[in-house]
Amino acid sequence: MTIDQLLEKWFAEFNPKQRKVVTARFGLKNGEKATLQEIGNELGVTRERVRQIGDYLLKKLSAPIQKEAETLLRSAESYLASLGGVVKDDEFLAEIADKFLSKESAKNLDRKLAFIFLAAGMPQYQKETDDYHAFWYIDETSKKKFLEFSKKVHQHFKSAKKEKILSDKSYRKEFPDLESKRELSIAKFFGVNMFGDFGLSEWPEIRPKTIRDKAYLVLKKNAKPMHFEEIANAIGKLHPERKGAHIQTVHNELIKGAEKFVLVGRGIYGLSEQGYEPGTVREVITKLLKKKGPMGADEVVRLVNQQRFLKQNTIMLGLQNKNYFRKLNDGRYSVKEA
Repeated sequence: MTIDQLLEKWFAEFNPKQRKVVTARFGLKNGEKATLQEIGNELGVTRERVRQIGDYLLKKLSAPIQKEAETLLRSAESYLASLGGVVKDDEFLAEIADKFLSKESAKNLDRKLAFIFLAAGMPQYQKETDDYHAFWYIDETSKKKFLEFSKKVHQHFKSAKKEKILSDKSYRKEFPDLESKRELSIAKFFGVNMFGDFGLSEWPEIRPKTIRDKAYLVLKKNAKPMHFEEIANAIGKLHPERKGAHIQTVHNELIKGAEKFVLVGRGIYGLSEQGYEPGTVREVITKLLKKKGPMGADEVVRLVNQQRFLKQNTIMLGLQNKNYFRKLNDGRYSVKEA
């Protein structure tokens, strides 16, 4: 029998009100779960009464579902155990539907599977909380092991240096196979950015919220300066389902974030933490000459171009400003002292 035929058989003795509670509460008809209050308003009863009816029907169906859907239930449990005993709600239901019911034509198959599992009490289900998404688990031991492990990783990430975790993957010393732990996606305090970096969801490098955060992430991952239009386009790819970032908005944020973003060419920005120093061409030349001493024009041009994206003539014009620099007898340049 198909899933829909089984459901119809199990619901055969239900009156219209009971059918409404079951189908609406679990989203069996349209895939959207209605709240207890919404169902109660439609039926003219309290939300508590809706809850009581739903709980009663689940209990009533538990035995027949365990008996008539035993093969499906055992297969689901076996598959869940093979994945480590704990899997995120939506992922588990989608995989069960694909693996064991791919030939089914029933609509909202994930919701119907969830109903069957909840009524049967196998596998076991954990509702969503402030810290965790909803998930299915094979037994209390698996659940406890997962919760303890996720908290241990969380504490490590909170106490370790963020830069070491993101750049050097320092957590691999403590947790060598962490990237393969798919169950960590259940914990809301973890996240993975578009570049595959794993970390705490509160970090802007993992879940960037502002345009400035996103621009920083793009430049950091690119590892070299970019034009503000390129940055805006890359930000749009962070969330392809959303409307892209406005180019002028991105440019304004780069200008305002001068402590992080350095203008290194016409519309081109780099990160100060990657060695790019703020300042005009003249200021960059001054810093180089003070640090390294007198240098020839070719050397000055080469070093300035490590900080800026400029034509040689532009740098030479700055270097030949006699108000700030002087040319020595041997052809080298130095800073003109006040």
